[in-house]
Amino acid sequence: MINRYSVKICGITDEINFSELKKYQIDYFGFIFYEKSPRFILNNPDHAFIKNIKNKVAVFVDENIDTVVSILEKYNFSYVQLHGNESSNYCMKLKSEGIKIVKSYLINSHDDLMNIKMHKETADYFLFDYKSNNYGGSGKTFDWEILNDKFFDKPFFLSGGLSLDNLSNINMIKDNEMLYGLDLNSKFEKSPGIKDIEKIDKLFNLDL
Repeated sequence: MINRYSVKICGITDEINFSELKKYQIDYFGFIFYEKSPRFILNNPDHAFIKNIKNKVAVFVDENIDTVVSILEKYNFSYVQLHGNESSNYCMKLKSEGIKIVKSYLINSHDDLMNIKMHKETADYFLFDYKSNNYGGSGKTFDWEILNDKFFDKPFFLSGGLSLDNLSNINMIKDNEMLYGLDLNSKFEKSPGIKDIEKIDKLFNLDL
C-alpha cells in the first residue's frame, strides 16, 4: 500500500484545495518560497492559512538565511527543504534553530549522484529530484535505478515526475529501507499549485 511510505504533497497554493487534501493521509504539505516558481505561495494574497498547518515544509532555493529564519518563524514551520546549493554551515545554522532539514539533490545520471557532496551531518532527510534547468515541478523523472549505485545513511524522499503511471516501478530501488517518502507535485495537479483531488484519491488506492 502507498502508506508504507510517507507522502509529501508539494507546491500547494490554495486554501480550498488544501482543505480537500487534508482529508487524506498526507504526512507533509510543502509550500514553495521561491519567487521564480509558478507555485510561489506568497503570490497568493490569502496565504495566511498556512500558519496553522502542523505538518508542513517550507521550500527555499539559495535564499538569504535571515529571510528563511524570518519566514519559518512567521508561519510556524519546523521543517525546511533546501533545494539549491546551500552549504553545510547554512544547514547547521538552521539546525541550531531546531529546524528539521530536508536537503535536495538534483540528479540525472550516475555521475551526478557520485559527485554529490551530501550533508550527512546536517540533513535529517535527503531528497532526490530530476536535474533540469529550472528548480522543481519539471514533471520529469530520472532513472531511479541510479540510486542503487550508492549507499545512503539517511532516509530519503524520491521526487521528480512521480505519477500514477510510474509509481508501480518504485521497486527498482533496492534500498527500500532508506526510501522514506514520496514527494509529489506537478503530475498530481490540474494547474500549477492546484492539486488534482481525483488523482490524489487514486494515489491512496495504489498497491505499491
